[in-house]
Amino acid sequence: MKIELCKKSISRPEGDALVEALQERDHTVLVKDCLNRCQGCSLGLYIAVADGSPLSSKTSDKLLADIDELAEGDM
Repeated sequence: MKIELCKKSISRPEGDALVEALQERDHTVLVKDCLNRCQGCSLGLYIAVADGSPLSSKTSDKLLADIDELAEGDM
């Protein structure tokens, strides 16, 4: 799965661990300067786009769980 992450999301606590966890799951991780979801980003959410599906979450663990759920649906 191709995962795009907002640069601010990976600068948040646990951002590096999120990238590592995604790579361990064989996702392609791309870091973008902006994903044009500024309101959520300003609220401190982790912002991502997973194969075209926009996602956001308060924690990196929840975002990872949402991505895992999407990946399971693709199989």
